[in-house]
Amino acid sequence: MRLRLKRAALPGLALGLLATALPRPLVAEDRMTVRGNYYREASTRVLAPVVYVEKDVPDERFTIGAEYLLDAVTSASIGAGAAAVTGGDFLFTEFRHETTLRLASKLRKWSLGGYFRYSTESDWISRSFGLSVARELFNRAGTLSLSYSGNFDSVSKIFAGRVLPYTSTGASNLQQVNYIGVGYTHALHRRLLGGLLFEGIIAKGPQDNPYRQVRDGLPESHPLLRRRGAVSGFLRWAVPRTPLVLEPRYRLYGDDWGIVAHGLDLRAHVRFLKRVVLRARYRFYSQSGAYFWAEDGYYPASAIYRTADPKMTRFHSHTPGAELTIELDGLARLRGLHWLRGAWVQATYNHVLVSENYRFGNARLGSLAFSVPF
Repeated sequence: MRLRLKRAALPGLALGLLATALPRPLVAEDRMTVRGNYYREASTRVLAPVVYVEKDVPDERFTIGAEYLLDAVTSASIGAGAAAVTGGDFLFTEFRHETTLRLASKLRKWSLGGYFRYSTESDWISRSFGLSVARELFNRAGTLSLSYSGNFDSVSKIFAGRVLPYTSTGASNLQQVNYIGVGYTHALHRRLLGGLLFEGIIAKGPQDNPYRQVRDGLPESHPLLRRRGAVSGFLRWAVPRTPLVLEPRYRLYGDDWGIVAHGLDLRAHVRFLKRVVLRARYRFYSQSGAYFWAEDGYYPASAIYRTADPKMTRFHSHTPGAELTIELDGLARLRGLHWLRGAWVQATYNHVLVSENYRFGNARLGSLAFSVPF
């Protein structure tokens, strides 16, 4: 389950890293954000509330942030590959606790950042950290950024009520993921911003699902090494004499498992009623299958690698979505509500429509957030 959710989030993560490479505003602002996330597909439901607090100490030159997330994953055991463990095909719920500490600093033309994250669940312990540095160039018209992150996860399997280290080959149960990204953004015109991001990812260790089996009853088995690369770019254009901002994004991805993917993301931002921002988006994603994917799901006993993971097959998806942000400064004028100055509420919804050969089917993603400075 954890592997499946991580792989689903990877393209979004890459775009998020590009966005965070942009300079922070030079305004000191302590802030608390509470967000509830929701994910639903045919066999899985995820509820993930998040609390994030950020504090400038003593000012914007040094910022510290702390985050806590609770993942409540409810899944059908047959969909998660755990029917044998749970004793049948029924819904079961798993909890993941995650804490993150973030540090950031702005020193003249340099922006520095780092984080450490620890998360745990019944059969998985994850430790990760990241470092980033960005430098403003060409009289602040451009920003060059470099980021690195490392994941060190201990993978286990619940068997007969016991939590045992898991590996499909008898090697270590430690999964290591190293990521490096190099990005550059530039103001191409006073109304046009562009950016590029180059990424490299190396994953070592068990990368299959401990509970999932292919159709002939053999356990799933993936290679212990996966090397991935991607290049992505975006443009952000403020349309003259309108409140409209258009933002096309594109990402090309490939790995040594034989998967090549294309992601096109089109976004439109509109500000209206002075304090309301609406973002509409459409994303198209298409990928080829892994070289060890079997279309019929059956493998000979001599096969070294086997998979029942739908994300290893050839498929495509369409994702329409919308995001609505309401700034609450207007309410801050009312008596007793001055604390809402700079606060906002935000609602997001995305609907993922996948091709018929994708076993888990369509998905719905939503979030509701409230953020307030203090």
